[in-house]
Amino acid sequence: MSDNTTIRFIDAGRVSFIRSQTIYHALGYAQTADTPDTIVLVRPDSPYMCLGFFQDAATELDLDFCKKIGLPIVRREQGGGCVYIDDQQLFVQWIFQQKSLPLNVGHRFRLFVKPLIETYKKIGIDAYFHPINDVHVNGKKIVGTGAARIGSAEIITGNFLFDFNFGAMARALNVPNDGFRGDFSNCLRQYLTTIKKELGVTPKSAIIKKNYVQFCEKMLHRKLVPGQFTQGELQLMSELDEKMQTDEWLFQHQKPSENFRMVKIHGAVFIGASSFDTPSGKTTVRIRMKDNLIEAISIEGLTSFFVNAKQTLEQVLTGAILEEKNLTKQINKLKTTDYWNEEEAKQLLSEIIKIKKLKPAN
Repeated sequence: MSDNTTIRFIDAGRVSFIRSQTIYHALGYAQTADTPDTIVLVRPDSPYMCLGFFQDAATELDLDFCKKIGLPIVRREQGGGCVYIDDQQLFVQWIFQQKSLPLNVGHRFRLFVKPLIETYKKIGIDAYFHPINDVHVNGKKIVGTGAARIGSAEIITGNFLFDFNFGAMARALNVPNDGFRGDFSNCLRQYLTTIKKELGVTPKSAIIKKNYVQFCEKMLHRKLVPGQFTQGELQLMSELDEKMQTDEWLFQHQKPSENFRMVKIHGAVFIGASSFDTPSGKTTVRIRMKDNLIEAISIEGLTSFFVNAKQTLEQVLTGAILEEKNLTKQINKLKTTDYWNEEEAKQLLSEIIKIKKLKPAN
Protein backbone atom coordinates (compact mmCIF):
# COMPACT_ATOMS: atom_id res chain seq x y z
CA MET A 1 0.00 0.00 0.00
CA SER A 2 1.14 3.56 -0.57
CA ASP A 3 -0.11 7.10 -0.80
CA ASN A 4 1.20 10.43 -2.00
CA THR A 5 2.54 11.64 1.34
CA THR A 6 6.20 11.69 2.27
CA ILE A 7 7.83 9.52 4.91
CA ARG A 8 9.88 11.08 7.69
CA PHE A 9 13.35 9.52 7.65
CA ILE A 10 15.58 9.70 10.71
CA ASP A 11 19.13 8.39 10.82
CA ALA A 12 19.59 8.28 14.60
CA GLY A 13 23.20 7.11 14.38
CA ARG A 14 24.68 5.32 17.40
CA VAL A 15 22.69 5.49 20.61
CA SER A 16 22.71 3.76 24.00
CA PHE A 17 21.58 0.14 24.12
CA ILE A 18 18.27 1.06 25.78
CA ARG A 19 17.57 3.95 23.39
CA SER A 20 17.92 1.59 20.42
CA GLN A 21 14.72 -0.04 21.73
CA THR A 22 12.86 2.92 23.21
CA ILE A 23 12.91 4.95 19.99
CA TYR A 24 10.25 2.94 18.22
CA HIS A 25 8.28 2.40 21.43
CA ALA A 26 8.16 6.15 22.06
CA LEU A 27 7.26 6.98 18.47
CA GLY A 28 4.44 4.46 18.67
CA TYR A 29 2.97 5.93 21.85
CA ALA A 30 3.42 9.50 20.60
CA GLN A 31 1.73 8.90 17.26
CA THR A 32 -1.37 10.95 16.46
CA ALA A 33 -3.47 11.14 13.32
CA ASP A 34 -1.17 13.92 12.11
CA THR A 35 2.13 12.11 12.74
CA PRO A 36 3.92 11.20 9.51
CA ASP A 37 4.90 7.62 8.79
CA THR A 38 8.49 7.31 10.00
CA ILE A 39 11.48 5.14 9.14
CA VAL A 40 14.38 5.11 11.61
CA LEU A 41 17.88 3.68 11.20
CA VAL A 42 19.83 3.21 14.43
CA ARG A 43 22.75 1.25 15.95
CA PRO A 44 23.33 0.50 19.64
CA ASP A 45 26.71 1.55 20.98
CA SER A 46 27.07 -1.45 23.32
CA PRO A 47 25.89 -5.09 23.60
CA TYR A 48 22.72 -6.30 25.33
CA MET A 49 20.26 -9.17 25.39
CA CYS A 50 16.76 -8.46 24.12
CA LEU A 51 13.76 -10.52 25.24
CA GLY A 52 10.42 -10.93 23.52
CA PHE A 53 7.47 -9.41 25.37
CA PHE A 54 6.04 -12.68 26.71
CA GLN A 55 9.33 -14.31 27.66
CA ASP A 56 10.50 -14.97 31.21
CA ALA A 57 13.99 -13.54 31.77
CA ALA A 58 14.96 -16.21 34.31
CA THR A 59 13.85 -19.02 31.99
CA GLU A 60 15.58 -17.66 28.91
CA LEU A 61 18.83 -16.25 30.29
CA ASP A 62 21.66 -17.07 32.66
CA LEU A 63 21.01 -14.01 34.79
CA ASP A 64 24.07 -14.50 36.99
CA PHE A 65 26.35 -14.65 33.97
CA CYS A 66 24.78 -11.56 32.39
CA LYS A 67 25.18 -9.66 35.67
CA LYS A 68 28.76 -10.84 36.11
CA ILE A 69 29.93 -9.54 32.73
CA GLY A 70 27.69 -6.45 32.78
CA LEU A 71 25.48 -7.52 29.87
CA PRO A 72 22.19 -5.57 30.14
CA ILE A 73 18.81 -7.18 29.45
CA VAL A 74 15.89 -5.42 27.77
CA ARG A 75 12.35 -6.73 27.30
CA ARG A 76 10.65 -5.24 24.25
CA GLU A 77 6.94 -4.92 23.52
CA GLN A 78 7.25 -7.07 20.42
CA GLY A 79 6.93 -10.83 20.58
CA GLY A 80 9.50 -13.33 19.38
CA GLY A 81 12.57 -14.80 20.99
CA CYS A 82 15.65 -13.72 22.88
CA VAL A 83 18.58 -12.35 20.88
CA TYR A 84 22.04 -10.91 21.45
CA ILE A 85 22.41 -7.40 20.03
CA ASP A 86 25.47 -5.18 19.60
CA ASP A 87 26.88 -2.46 17.35
CA GLN A 88 27.28 -4.89 14.45
CA GLN A 89 23.55 -4.59 13.80
CA LEU A 90 21.91 -1.67 12.03
CA PHE A 91 18.24 -1.56 13.02
CA VAL A 92 15.50 -0.63 10.60
CA GLN A 93 12.35 0.59 12.38
CA TRP A 94 9.07 1.44 10.66
CA ILE A 95 6.55 3.39 12.72
CA PHE A 96 3.55 3.75 10.43
CA GLN A 97 -0.09 4.74 10.53
CA GLN A 98 -2.40 1.70 10.35
CA LYS A 99 -3.83 2.86 7.02
CA SER A 100 -0.36 2.89 5.43
CA LEU A 101 0.21 -0.86 5.64
CA PRO A 102 -1.59 -3.95 4.34
CA LEU A 103 -4.14 -5.44 6.75
CA ASN A 104 -2.71 -8.94 6.30
CA VAL A 105 0.33 -9.40 8.55
CA GLY A 106 2.04 -11.67 6.04
CA HIS A 107 1.70 -9.00 3.36
CA ARG A 108 3.10 -6.45 5.80
CA PHE A 109 6.25 -8.47 6.38
CA ARG A 110 6.65 -9.08 2.65
CA LEU A 111 6.42 -5.33 1.99
CA PHE A 112 8.83 -4.51 4.83
CA VAL A 113 11.57 -6.90 3.68
CA LYS A 114 11.52 -5.85 0.01
CA PRO A 115 13.91 -2.88 0.39
CA LEU A 116 16.04 -4.89 2.81
CA ILE A 117 16.39 -7.72 0.29
CA GLU A 118 17.21 -5.34 -2.57
CA THR A 119 19.83 -3.61 -0.43
CA TYR A 120 21.47 -6.93 0.39
CA LYS A 121 21.45 -7.84 -3.30
CA LYS A 122 23.01 -4.50 -4.18
CA ILE A 123 26.08 -5.35 -2.09
CA GLY A 124 26.34 -8.84 -3.58
CA ILE A 125 24.30 -11.00 -1.20
CA ASP A 126 21.56 -13.08 -2.84
CA ALA A 127 18.93 -12.62 -0.13
CA TYR A 128 15.32 -13.74 -0.44
CA PHE A 129 12.09 -13.68 1.53
CA HIS A 130 11.46 -16.68 3.81
CA PRO A 131 7.83 -16.65 5.00
CA ILE A 132 6.45 -15.53 7.25
CA ASN A 133 8.91 -12.89 8.43
CA ASP A 134 12.57 -13.74 7.75
CA VAL A 135 15.15 -13.10 5.07
CA HIS A 136 17.49 -15.94 4.14
CA VAL A 137 20.65 -16.52 2.12
CA ASN A 138 21.24 -20.09 0.91
CA GLY A 139 18.97 -21.47 3.64
CA LYS A 140 20.55 -19.36 6.39
CA LYS A 141 18.79 -16.54 8.22
CA ILE A 142 20.26 -13.07 7.82
CA VAL A 143 17.27 -10.91 8.87
CA GLY A 144 14.69 -11.49 11.55
CA THR A 145 11.72 -9.16 11.76
CA GLY A 146 9.13 -8.33 14.37
CA ALA A 147 5.83 -6.49 14.44
CA ALA A 148 3.56 -5.01 17.08
CA ARG A 149 0.95 -2.35 17.60
CA ILE A 150 2.32 0.18 20.08
CA GLY A 151 -0.04 2.98 20.94
CA SER A 152 -1.98 3.55 17.74
CA ALA A 153 1.04 2.87 15.52
CA GLU A 154 1.97 -0.21 13.53
CA ILE A 155 5.59 -1.10 14.20
CA ILE A 156 7.80 -3.37 12.09
CA THR A 157 11.50 -3.85 12.78
CA GLY A 158 14.38 -5.63 11.10
CA ASN A 159 18.12 -5.26 10.67
CA PHE A 160 21.25 -5.35 8.61
CA LEU A 161 23.51 -7.92 10.26
CA PHE A 162 27.14 -6.95 9.68
CA ASP A 163 28.58 -9.55 12.06
CA PHE A 164 27.41 -11.64 15.00
CA ASN A 165 28.93 -12.79 18.28
CA PHE A 166 27.81 -16.41 18.26
CA GLY A 167 29.72 -17.25 21.44
CA ALA A 168 28.14 -14.45 23.48
CA MET A 169 24.64 -15.43 22.39
CA ALA A 170 25.19 -19.09 23.31
CA ARG A 171 26.83 -18.30 26.65
CA ALA A 172 24.14 -15.89 27.84
CA LEU A 173 21.29 -18.37 27.40
CA ASN A 174 19.94 -20.42 30.25
CA VAL A 175 20.30 -24.02 29.05
CA PRO A 176 20.08 -27.43 30.74
CA ASN A 177 23.72 -28.43 30.19
CA ASP A 178 26.89 -27.85 28.18
CA GLY A 179 25.72 -30.33 25.54
CA PHE A 180 22.67 -28.21 24.82
CA ARG A 181 24.80 -25.05 24.74
CA GLY A 182 27.29 -26.61 22.33
CA ASP A 183 24.52 -27.87 20.05
CA PHE A 184 22.86 -24.45 20.09
CA SER A 185 26.15 -22.69 19.29
CA ASN A 186 26.88 -25.05 16.39
CA CYS A 187 23.32 -24.66 15.12
CA LEU A 188 23.58 -20.88 15.14
CA ARG A 189 26.70 -21.03 13.02
CA GLN A 190 25.04 -23.49 10.65
CA TYR A 191 21.76 -21.62 10.18
CA LEU A 192 22.62 -17.93 10.74
CA THR A 193 24.74 -15.86 8.40
CA THR A 194 26.02 -12.28 8.29
CA ILE A 195 27.26 -9.74 5.80
CA LYS A 196 30.85 -10.47 6.85
CA LYS A 197 30.40 -14.24 6.47
CA GLU A 198 28.92 -13.80 3.01
CA LEU A 199 31.31 -11.18 1.66
CA GLY A 200 34.42 -11.59 3.80
CA VAL A 201 34.29 -7.85 4.57
CA THR A 202 31.74 -5.42 5.96
CA PRO A 203 30.83 -2.48 3.71
CA LYS A 204 30.51 0.97 5.22
CA SER A 205 27.16 1.57 6.84
CA ALA A 206 26.79 4.79 4.82
CA ILE A 207 26.58 2.70 1.63
CA ILE A 208 23.96 0.43 3.18
CA LYS A 209 21.90 3.41 4.35
CA LYS A 210 22.04 5.20 1.01
CA ASN A 211 20.94 2.11 -0.91
CA TYR A 212 18.23 1.28 1.60
CA VAL A 213 16.65 4.75 1.34
CA GLN A 214 16.65 4.52 -2.46
CA PHE A 215 14.98 1.11 -2.44
CA CYS A 216 12.39 2.23 0.12
CA GLU A 217 11.39 5.09 -2.15
CA LYS A 218 11.23 2.75 -5.14
CA MET A 219 9.24 0.00 -3.39
CA LEU A 220 6.89 2.27 -1.44
CA HIS A 221 6.48 4.86 -4.20
CA ARG A 222 6.98 7.58 -1.61
CA LYS A 223 9.70 10.12 -0.89
CA LEU A 224 11.79 9.76 2.27
CA VAL A 225 12.43 13.22 3.71
CA PRO A 226 15.09 13.67 6.43
CA GLY A 227 13.50 14.75 9.70
CA GLN A 228 13.96 14.92 13.46
CA PHE A 229 12.29 13.60 16.57
CA THR A 230 9.82 15.96 18.20
CA GLN A 231 10.31 17.17 21.75
CA GLY A 232 7.36 15.06 22.83
CA GLU A 233 8.90 11.94 21.29
CA LEU A 234 12.25 12.64 22.95
CA GLN A 235 10.54 13.11 26.31
CA LEU A 236 8.79 9.76 25.95
CA MET A 237 12.09 8.10 25.04
CA SER A 238 13.67 9.39 28.24
CA GLU A 239 10.75 8.12 30.32
CA LEU A 240 10.89 4.70 28.64
CA ASP A 241 14.68 4.57 29.06
CA GLU A 242 14.03 4.47 32.80
CA LYS A 243 10.90 2.30 32.80
CA MET A 244 12.35 -0.44 30.58
CA GLN A 245 15.40 -0.87 32.82
CA THR A 246 13.42 -1.58 35.99
CA ASP A 247 13.01 -5.05 37.50
CA GLU A 248 9.24 -4.52 37.47
CA TRP A 249 9.33 -4.27 33.67
CA LEU A 250 11.95 -6.94 33.05
CA PHE A 251 10.37 -9.60 35.27
CA GLN A 252 6.76 -8.83 34.41
CA HIS A 253 6.28 -12.30 32.90
CA GLN A 254 7.37 -15.23 35.07
CA LYS A 255 6.81 -18.90 34.39
CA PRO A 256 6.97 -21.93 36.71
CA SER A 257 10.09 -24.04 36.59
CA GLU A 258 9.94 -26.84 34.00
CA ASN A 259 12.01 -29.85 32.97
CA PHE A 260 11.72 -28.77 29.34
CA ARG A 261 13.68 -26.26 27.26
CA MET A 262 13.05 -25.08 23.72
CA VAL A 263 15.15 -22.61 21.75
CA LYS A 264 14.46 -21.36 18.23
CA ILE A 265 17.30 -21.08 15.71
CA HIS A 266 15.12 -19.86 12.87
CA GLY A 267 11.62 -20.51 11.55
CA ALA A 268 12.13 -24.21 10.81
CA VAL A 269 14.91 -25.18 13.24
CA PHE A 270 14.55 -25.69 17.00
CA ILE A 271 16.52 -27.37 19.77
CA GLY A 272 14.48 -28.94 22.56
CA ALA A 273 15.40 -30.94 25.64
CA SER A 274 13.62 -32.81 28.41
CA SER A 275 14.95 -34.26 31.68
CA PHE A 276 12.93 -37.00 33.33
CA ASP A 277 13.30 -39.46 36.18
CA THR A 278 13.57 -43.20 35.78
CA PRO A 279 13.77 -45.87 38.53
CA SER A 280 17.57 -45.71 38.55
CA GLY A 281 18.22 -42.06 37.84
CA LYS A 282 17.69 -39.07 35.56
CA THR A 283 17.68 -39.23 31.78
CA THR A 284 17.97 -36.29 29.38
CA VAL A 285 16.97 -36.31 25.72
CA ARG A 286 17.94 -33.41 23.44
CA ILE A 287 16.58 -33.02 19.91
CA ARG A 288 17.44 -30.74 17.05
CA MET A 289 14.33 -30.43 14.89
CA LYS A 290 14.14 -29.16 11.32
CA ASP A 291 10.61 -28.84 10.01
CA ASN A 292 8.98 -32.08 11.24
CA LEU A 293 12.13 -34.21 11.31
CA ILE A 294 14.65 -35.14 13.99
CA GLU A 295 17.87 -33.73 12.53
CA ALA A 296 19.97 -34.87 15.49
CA ILE A 297 19.28 -36.47 18.87
CA SER A 298 21.31 -37.03 22.04
CA ILE A 299 20.25 -39.31 24.89
CA GLU A 300 21.95 -39.38 28.28
CA GLY A 301 20.74 -41.62 31.06
CA LEU A 302 21.53 -43.92 33.95
CA THR A 303 19.29 -46.92 33.26
CA SER A 304 20.54 -49.94 31.35
CA PHE A 305 18.30 -49.36 28.33
CA PHE A 306 19.26 -45.72 27.80
CA VAL A 307 22.96 -46.35 28.48
CA ASN A 308 23.45 -49.55 26.50
CA ALA A 309 21.12 -48.61 23.65
CA LYS A 310 22.27 -44.98 23.45
CA GLN A 311 24.14 -45.09 20.17
CA THR A 312 21.59 -47.37 18.50
CA LEU A 313 18.66 -45.29 19.75
CA GLU A 314 20.24 -42.15 18.34
CA GLN A 315 20.87 -43.91 15.04
CA VAL A 316 17.32 -45.18 14.53
CA LEU A 317 15.74 -41.85 15.55
CA THR A 318 17.98 -39.50 13.55
CA GLY A 319 16.03 -38.44 10.48
CA ALA A 320 12.76 -39.79 11.85
CA ILE A 321 9.48 -37.97 11.30
CA LEU A 322 8.23 -36.37 14.50
CA GLU A 323 4.99 -38.32 14.62
CA GLU A 324 4.14 -40.87 17.30
CA LYS A 325 3.40 -43.70 14.86
CA ASN A 326 6.70 -43.27 13.03
CA LEU A 327 8.73 -42.84 16.22
CA THR A 328 7.20 -45.99 17.70
CA LYS A 329 8.13 -47.92 14.57
CA GLN A 330 11.73 -46.69 14.78
CA ILE A 331 12.16 -47.43 18.50
CA ASN A 332 10.58 -50.88 18.09
CA LYS A 333 13.46 -51.84 15.80
CA LEU A 334 15.39 -52.47 19.03
CA LYS A 335 12.90 -55.00 20.42
CA THR A 336 15.15 -57.91 19.49
CA THR A 337 18.13 -56.57 21.47
CA ASP A 338 19.13 -57.91 24.86
CA TYR A 339 18.78 -54.52 26.56
CA TRP A 340 15.22 -53.82 25.36
CA ASN A 341 12.99 -52.36 28.08
CA GLU A 342 9.36 -51.83 27.08
CA GLU A 343 8.54 -49.39 29.88
CA GLU A 344 11.56 -47.19 29.28
CA ALA A 345 11.02 -47.21 25.52
CA LYS A 346 7.49 -45.88 26.04
CA GLN A 347 8.81 -43.27 28.46
CA LEU A 348 11.36 -42.07 25.92
CA LEU A 349 8.67 -41.84 23.24
CA SER A 350 6.45 -39.83 25.59
CA GLU A 351 9.22 -37.32 26.31
CA ILE A 352 10.02 -36.85 22.62
CA ILE A 353 6.35 -36.13 21.90
CA LYS A 354 6.31 -33.60 24.78
CA ILE A 355 9.31 -31.82 23.27
CA LYS A 356 7.64 -31.71 19.88
CA LYS A 357 4.53 -30.10 21.38
CA LEU A 358 6.70 -27.24 22.68
CA LYS A 359 7.67 -26.34 19.12
CA PRO A 360 5.42 -23.64 17.70
CA ALA A 361 3.68 -24.45 14.43
CA ASN A 362 5.58 -22.97 11.48
